[in-house]
Order: sequence, then structure tokens, then C-alpha cells
Amino acid sequence: MAFTPVESSLGGLLIGSAASLAYMADGKITGISGILGPALRSLGTCQLRETLWKWLFLLGLVLAGFANLLLNGSFAFPDAMPFSVLRYLLGGLCIGLGTRLGRGCTSGHGICGLPRLSQRSWIAVPCFMIVAAITVAVSRHAVDRQTSGGIAKLEWPPRWEFPVGATIAAAVLIVLTVCLPYRVRSYVSPTASGLIFGLGLGCSGMTRQDKVLNFLDVAGTWDPSLMLVMGCGLCASAPSFLYAEKEDRKPLCGDHNDCAFEKLAKRGDYGSLVSGSCAFGLGWGLIGICPGPGVVGVVPYLSQGGSGLAFGLAFLAICASWLGTDWVLAVWKQRQSTRYAAETTE
Repeated sequence: MAFTPVESSLGGLLIGSAASLAYMADGKITGISGILGPALRSLGTCQLRETLWKWLFLLGLVLAGFANLLLNGSFAFPDAMPFSVLRYLLGGLCIGLGTRLGRGCTSGHGICGLPRLSQRSWIAVPCFMIVAAITVAVSRHAVDRQTSGGIAKLEWPPRWEFPVGATIAAAVLIVLTVCLPYRVRSYVSPTASGLIFGLGLGCSGMTRQDKVLNFLDVAGTWDPSLMLVMGCGLCASAPSFLYAEKEDRKPLCGDHNDCAFEKLAKRGDYGSLVSGSCAFGLGWGLIGICPGPGVVGVVPYLSQGGSGLAFGLAFLAICASWLGTDWVLAVWKQRQSTRYAAETTE
């Protein structure tokens, strides 16, 4: 357990830069659960063309997982936490349910929602953070009775080689992507955004369950590294989202196919938001996984065997739970519409 300010800060900058690239180039919000879930749903509806951007972004995340494994494996992917299979399954089900009900996770509500000044995100983030911290406190100090305190020891000198190299490579990739002609850029930019985002997750420690849970463990030996991830990520993403707030502004793709900045609802549906955020916080606090690190880490952790197989099972549970919740909500909405139509015709 160590406090890694350099690695986590650079990782946060990469995550925020990836969110900015996706928004400024294509007008897309990089909420990972909002990318992964609809992409999987499109497999059953034969709408792959409509979700091509999402699939290319996910491809970038997977490629980043391999890059982290090859060049940064000891830091990004230590052994998966030795939790029971039941705990992994329960955590995955809560995460999938929560991210669908609350329409977002740490990336969608945190890195993208907070700088958009979304009231929903400013409610969601404290909800899932508090519930996750309570979950860790109960599981570690009430059930397992672990005793510790203070702040994690500073790791110095930092493991700077991969984070610095990834940051330089990301800067070059962003410049090259922006300079490409539209037709080429429309395929390259989502993949580049996903790749940079995934590199940031690995550099920052977000792919490490132990680091996530130690950050949430405010009652134990607290690791503040992920606070720097969020802070630096917001510094990199905020200018782009604030720029897009004016109605007359368009992304780089704005002159093609009516491309515009994606602007999700900032208010409303607070019941589902709070319940979903709490469910996500419960799952996050149980297993230390959220959708983005799940996509990046599923193959590297599966390759470890042992607890890594349970990590993969949790990721499948996240996907299945999201799709199941989405189906239930769609059926409920359809029935509500049918009932309303019947009442208005009486």
C-alpha cells in the first residue's frame, strides 16, 4: 500500500484528456457504462452501425489493457483481490444495476458530469462515494476487524517511466488525431480516446482493486491517490465541457452529418439517480471495480487465473445486470406508455 501522487496525477490527466478529445472531436461523453451497455445491447438489436463509435472506443480500452499489461503490468495489474465468488457476483450485479438506474459511474458522473455542471452528477458522486466508503468500512473494520490508521506511505521515487511515456505518446496522438481529415478521424478518434483513457486508468491505479478500496477506506490507512486522479482529470476535461455550454458551438465533426455536442439531462429523475448511485457505491465498495477498469482489466486479470477468474465473472455480472435492468426499464416504460394512451382515449 503506497501513496503514488505522480503516477495518479499523470493518469488523471490522461483520463481527462481522453474525455476532452472524445467531446471536442466527436461530441461524445465518455461515460463508460453509457458506452459499454448500449454497445452490448446493440448486439441483440442488430444496430452495430449506430454504435460503431462506442465499439471503437471499447477497442481502445482493450488495447490499453494490453499496453498496460506489457509495459506497466506490475503496477496496473497486481493479483486480483482474493474475495469469494459470491462477493464478486454480488458486487458485479450491484454495479450493473446501479450504473443503469443512475445512468453513470465515476467517469460519466465524475470526469464528464461535474464539469458540465450537471445537477444529477453533483448528487450522484457524493451518493456513491459515501455508500462505497461505508461499505468498505463495514467489510474491513466491522466484519474482518482490520485495524490501521493514518495515511499510506509515500512511494518515492515514483515509477515515472511509463506514466511520462504514456503522457507524451498521448499528446502526440491527440495532435495527430485532430489533424486528420474527417473521414479518417471519425474512426481514429474514438479508438484513440479509448486508448488514452485506458492508459490513464492503468497509470493512475484505477485498475487496481486494492488501490481503489484503500482510497475508499477512510477509516483505515487511507491512500489519497485517487483524489488526485479525479482532481487532475477534472482539470483536463473541464475546459472542453465548459466551452461546449454555449449553444452555437460545435465539435470538430460539426460540419458533417449534423454532428453536435452530446448534452445529457442535467436535472430530473432523482429517485432512480439516488437509488442507482447507492447500488453502484455498494458494488464498488464490495469489489473495487467499476466499468472502465473492468473493460481494461478483464483480459489481464483473466490471464492470472485464480482470483482473476472471479474478476472476469464479476465483469460478466456487471454486463448482464446492466442489460437485465435496461430490459426491465424498457418493458416498464412501454407499459406506462400503453396505459397512458388507453387512459387518454377513454
